[in-house]
Amino acid sequence: MNIPKLEFFWQYIDYWADVDQEFPFLHYKKNIISAQELKEKTDQFAKVLLSLGVKKGDTVVTVLSTIPEFVITYLGACKIGAITIPMDKEYKKADFKLLIPHSNPKVIVTLDKWQKNRIANNLEELKEEFGPIKYIVVGKHQIGTNFQEIMSKQLSLNDELIAAKENQDPEDCILVVWTGGTTGFPKAVELTHTNIIEMCYLEYEYLMENFKNLGVVDEDQRIYHLVNMPTSHVGGTVEMLGSGIIGGLKMIMHASWSPWEALKAMQRFNLSFMGGVPTMFKIFLSLPDLENYSPKKYLKLIFMSGEKCPIDLLKDIKKKICENIAVGYGSTEAGSEVTFTDPLDSIEKLASGYVGKPLPGMKIKIVDKKGNEVKSGNQGEILIKGPLTSKSYFRMPEEDKEGFTEDGFCKTGDLGYLDKDGGLYISGRIKEIIRVGAFTVLPSEIEDLAREHPKVAIAAALGAPDEIHGEVVWLVIGPELGMKFEESDKEELQRMFEKNLAKFKVPKKIIIYPLDPNDLPITRIGKVDKLRLKKELIPNQ
Repeated sequence: MNIPKLEFFWQYIDYWADVDQEFPFLHYKKNIISAQELKEKTDQFAKVLLSLGVKKGDTVVTVLSTIPEFVITYLGACKIGAITIPMDKEYKKADFKLLIPHSNPKVIVTLDKWQKNRIANNLEELKEEFGPIKYIVVGKHQIGTNFQEIMSKQLSLNDELIAAKENQDPEDCILVVWTGGTTGFPKAVELTHTNIIEMCYLEYEYLMENFKNLGVVDEDQRIYHLVNMPTSHVGGTVEMLGSGIIGGLKMIMHASWSPWEALKAMQRFNLSFMGGVPTMFKIFLSLPDLENYSPKKYLKLIFMSGEKCPIDLLKDIKKKICENIAVGYGSTEAGSEVTFTDPLDSIEKLASGYVGKPLPGMKIKIVDKKGNEVKSGNQGEILIKGPLTSKSYFRMPEEDKEGFTEDGFCKTGDLGYLDKDGGLYISGRIKEIIRVGAFTVLPSEIEDLAREHPKVAIAAALGAPDEIHGEVVWLVIGPELGMKFEESDKEELQRMFEKNLAKFKVPKKIIIYPLDPNDLPITRIGKVDKLRLKKELIPNQ
């Protein structure tokens, strides 16, 4: 099926409704939302935002799981030129205090709660700090209006909506994704209509080309597509959801990722494709009843990105989950995926760090510490430029200088090299971030909170290897001089983290290090030497 290149991301919702009004676009639990219903719901939410005074360039923060309400909010905001800034359902007060003031939203659309995380309560406690924000709640909470109630309002704003749709440019920012930064504060990456459309279009074409080669494409090519990664992650919002919207796929939405629910969906909908980070597939392989789901019977292609995949894991995936494995590489700034491997590439090649060749229109170069381009085969920092690449950070001019070159290349902070055929190999990271599964964690977030404890003088968050998540957070602390850090203090600190931080940021281990200049490893500029700490405290570092 030939899919047109449209100017604006929201136009694909309207396009598919015109192609087939009854097409089952979204599946969530037992509910199905047709293409026409989705068009009407996104138009209605766009009018809701207009009635609340939201206009082009204003921001709408979401604290939602992967549910239809997110799609409706995101596309509704997009239709009037507003910018959606997704935040994770695991976020707690410390996360909100850090990110919401910079995001400066006119509206926050939030879950009442997620499992034990009482999101709306946390937001309400911070309400006075944030100023005049309007709240819409999926669920019932006194902080704001119920989502379903506000969607049922009769709003005669058709002319205003038409005008808002016409007052847009393909290079307008419509999505901001928070990601790890290099200066102690997360970075807010701006993504435009063009960035998102080009990425999703190329990914859809890549998927369909491989499906044709594998002989598994439906007659109309409108396959079932699993959407189950967090909306706060570029993989969830751009790759999974965006590709489904642009490709007009039958999207199965899961509020969060669960190995059992993913495998059940695979069986129920005869899924032939599944994407995710290596951590997800490690978890699949750890299930004692994996064979009962017979994944190799259904899956014809799996796609992984997010971290380097070891040879043993690749062998197990090939043996027990799917014969055909493809790998990609990208980042929130550079493009969620800017390279893809061929499913026929050997797992030995993938394990060596090979992540494929650049997608059409994407340029990759490797530079040394002075910014000079190096020859093929030589290692350096990976720089990327193209239609998928963000041009700036949201309200962060200083970070723009650090993150992008004058000629528009994104500095990824990753180390790698290009072979003589233009294939990219990744080998490490320059940025001081911790990757917990699909998430990036800034050490400074944990360290700053730890130092709020009266007995903590020095804090250093480290990434420790983990079989399931790739890395988890370990925290090393140095007590204040003359103070003894008791077990009860450690428990108090742990409770502090659990109350204030998203679950994936909470340290799995707290290590007490004696605060003595002769013992604590310090760099020549007076900072805690984390490399030495990792070698000393974490095996095989």
